[in-house]
Amino acid sequence: MNSARLAFAAGVLALTSLVAQAAYNGKPGLWLGAAELPLTLGSWEGRDGGPLDAETMAVLRADGVVNRIYAHSADASPVDLYIAYYERQRPGVSIHSPLHCLPGTGWEVQSAGSVDLVAPSGLAGEARKLIAQKNRDRALVLYWYSVHGRMVGSEAASRLYLLGDRIRLGRNDAALVRVVVPMDEGESAAERRAVGFIRDLLPQLPRLWS
Repeated sequence: MNSARLAFAAGVLALTSLVAQAAYNGKPGLWLGAAELPLTLGSWEGRDGGPLDAETMAVLRADGVVNRIYAHSADASPVDLYIAYYERQRPGVSIHSPLHCLPGTGWEVQSAGSVDLVAPSGLAGEARKLIAQKNRDRALVLYWYSVHGRMVGSEAASRLYLLGDRIRLGRNDAALVRVVVPMDEGESAAERRAVGFIRDLLPQLPRLWS
């Protein structure tokens, strides 16, 4: 390799290193607190689901967590809402996929698919849909990765967005948003209930971080 090519290669490596260093040192996101999310979302009324145990929090290492139960005024079936936010993801500190976490808590994932989501603002995205069972209980799980205004159902796609945003914006904060609904009245009814709740939730999510 001649000296010109060596110089070019060295320059590319140096530029790549500077970009990566700038991205790593970028300003992280900021968790504003679970209290910023209203307990009333449309016609849904929420209550605190209780703190997660110390062992779970040590594994998650999240900067902010929401754990709530919401009920519709005309529907006795509850909706469980869980949000985990990470101000800066790095090795050992990153979002845990429900595909890996649910089996660890005794839930067996029976099927997986996806559901299209549309916010009242018109913003479109996608959620991952799981049907899970634990003993005789069956539940529908919808979850997505909230990545700088995007609703991303795919873990791989969320990582690609985060990589690009880390270079472009200097930050790689993100949140996992998970909604769980009992399937007491079947899968279709549970999905309608979950999507209806999510539609009321989406406009309020930006309150939680900046």
